[in-house]
Amino acid sequence: MRKFALTLVTASLAVSGFSQDRPQRGPYNILDGGVIDGIVVKDEVPVREAIAYEHVRLADYVWSKRVFSRIDTREKMNHDLFFPVDFFEYDPLSGSLYKPRKTEDIDEPTWNKDQKRWSLWTVVLRHILLGELTVYQVASEANPSMEDGFSLKYPIIKQSQNDYFESKSYKAKVNSVLTSGGIGSKLRIYRSVSEDTMDVIRTDQTLDKYLDSLKGDADYEELFSIDKEKLQSWWDMATVNGVVRKDAITMFIASNSVIAYNIKEDWFFDKERSMLDRRIIAIAPVARYTYEEPAPGEKAERGELLVYNEYGKPMKYESSSSQFEEYTGRIEEREMFWLYFPELRNVMVNYYVYNDKSDSQWMSFDDVFWKRRFTAQIYKTSDKFDREIQDYKYGVDALYEAEKIKDDIRKWEHDVWNF
Repeated sequence: MRKFALTLVTASLAVSGFSQDRPQRGPYNILDGGVIDGIVVKDEVPVREAIAYEHVRLADYVWSKRVFSRIDTREKMNHDLFFPVDFFEYDPLSGSLYKPRKTEDIDEPTWNKDQKRWSLWTVVLRHILLGELTVYQVASEANPSMEDGFSLKYPIIKQSQNDYFESKSYKAKVNSVLTSGGIGSKLRIYRSVSEDTMDVIRTDQTLDKYLDSLKGDADYEELFSIDKEKLQSWWDMATVNGVVRKDAITMFIASNSVIAYNIKEDWFFDKERSMLDRRIIAIAPVARYTYEEPAPGEKAERGELLVYNEYGKPMKYESSSSQFEEYTGRIEEREMFWLYFPELRNVMVNYYVYNDKSDSQWMSFDDVFWKRRFTAQIYKTSDKFDREIQDYKYGVDALYEAEKIKDDIRKWEHDVWNF
């Protein structure tokens, strides 16, 4: 018994030690100084795992239909997923002030969000940066116009949870789907005796050794005036024999910029349980992009991601002025990326949504999806043409077509029991 107790204490210390290094899952229920904002701490179990789905045998998987639907922020029933909104403090010249360099910076004050509960996007963005969610790109780099990312074929591969802060290539790919803006400017040394400049090139030696090699030249003293931690991060993000660049002028997309979620789910009949069931396979946040007019006979390519500031104005990075400016052109809605839903479940099970009946009985995001406490409009289903409803139905006819698909599935279930 004593040995068991010692093992339990050791495991508890290991968990607590690990939690000190990385931000915890879920909003912070205990404030500094042990202050509890309420009667009790709502999280009795610090980190929970999602309840596993009922196992389905292949022999009992007798019928299925793949359905794509959109969860729209304009629907009142969906507000639990999109509110409360958050935003990033920003400067139009430098972009977002939110530029985390390590895991401890993820919850810094420049990312303004509610203390007790967050929107689904806040949860998703936070755990992508923490390395707990795999991001699947909407298209391959070889063929960006063919956006079939719902098949989950184009993951941004990570080697460890800290890759966002330790791998330049991984961070660049993740930022390409999470942020809007340009690339960082080159780190240059200006000579005091002339107007000549020199780009800082990363060598295979450490930053300290590189700086030591420049100490004899007074022209390079300005390099030593840069904050050492910031200089080190720029150095680490550059490739060997590559130009060292400063922080990119970027803005992270906040929850007020996410207008919908597209979900891919399978409706199926389980013979063992004798029931029609459905499960979400993947989910994708939808945002607004600039519209790029396609060439005759070609598909429209994806434009630039628009970031909406706290006043609801779309902002776009203008390379000519090197700053963010309000965008007034044509826009279109597209998926940003895809997430594997079972992986997301183990994250969002620790976050809660508002219950308008009682503040003591909040549901987790996982409960919302499990109980289907949202409304979604079908926009595509599996068929021989592999097309969306809007490709052959328009306006209100598209809505009728979506309802017809639901009715056909219900009729199939009804016919099963019509002996």
